[in-house]
Amino acid sequence: MELKQIDKTIYKKKQRKVALILCLIFALIALGLSALLRNYFGNPEQANTMINLIGVLTGALITIGVFSRFVGRPYYDELRYAWNLKRQALKIQNHRHRWEVLLDEGDKTAAIVLAFYYKATLQIQSLEGNDFGYHDTEKREAKFLDQCQQKGLEADPHLYTIDMLLTLK
Repeated sequence: MELKQIDKTIYKKKQRKVALILCLIFALIALGLSALLRNYFGNPEQANTMINLIGVLTGALITIGVFSRFVGRPYYDELRYAWNLKRQALKIQNHRHRWEVLLDEGDKTAAIVLAFYYKATLQIQSLEGNDFGYHDTEKREAKFLDQCQQKGLEADPHLYTIDMLLTLK
């Protein structure tokens, strides 16, 4: 995965628009299906909780299906990129303590993976307006870069590949 620069305002605008549209689609389908199911299969003298639940779950499945048909379009490039970047950062974060141990031992791959992790995390926090987390991550990245410099390791995030995560297992 390669780090890219994306415009924060465009990302936020598209993210809000997509979230709003998905919520509207879900609400309309779920409410409509629940009403139809209650009309045909419900009992006016009893609670129709299960029928309503079936309508809501079916509405969620239909909404997911509709979204999955459109998510591959170029309009969603920034959103897909941010989603994949978050996933990569989380995969690294889940084993960060192990990567840090390898870094202490002077492992070059660990330096590259952690460099990518810090840059990815900073970009995600910037895109989502997390200023507190951004400044905290900047401090941790500075310590990391000092550690790499002391050990003579190259911490270039552009050298990162997904295959590097397999070396840990």
